[in-house]
Amino acid sequence: MGAVIAAPSFAFAAEEAAENSGSWFGTLFFTINFAIFVAIIVKFAGPAIGTYFRDRATGIRSQLDRLNSALKEAQELASRAEARISQLEQEAAQLKSELDNETAFIVNRIREGARATAERIRRDTELTGAAITEAAQRRVREHLAATATNLARELIAKSFEASDQTRLIDNFMDKIRTEAVQ
Repeated sequence: MGAVIAAPSFAFAAEEAAENSGSWFGTLFFTINFAIFVAIIVKFAGPAIGTYFRDRATGIRSQLDRLNSALKEAQELASRAEARISQLEQEAAQLKSELDNETAFIVNRIREGARATAERIRRDTELTGAAITEAAQRRVREHLAATATNLARELIAKSFEASDQTRLIDNFMDKIRTEAVQ
């Protein structure tokens, strides 16, 4: 804006310079002309410029204050976030430790349960084996007894005579008498 106002003065000064080259009067005229120009600018533009710079300085100061408070707030938030992160890291380490301990405890319980189950299975297997062996032996004995009975019956039937029968009855009666006396 100042260039537009000063343009006629510059043009006039350029004309005069060509005509009055080297004259003190021309220099004095240009100086007065410039002083008037500056006075007009100071008179009319000075208050607006002063107000502009005051407003601008106030705006800059208020913006600096807001930025400083925002910076302090951001620093506080960052320090709180760092403290929270540190706390979370400690909690995570504690949880990891607790989980490791709990896992070890559960693994030991499972291991002990597996040992107890294996021992119970071993005992049950021994008992079952013994029972199966005993049952097999009993069946074998029954079979042998049945076979021996059949053989004895067949032998008695083939070779048993009346005198054998009388002798058996007499021995049986003697045995009963002996037991009755006692």
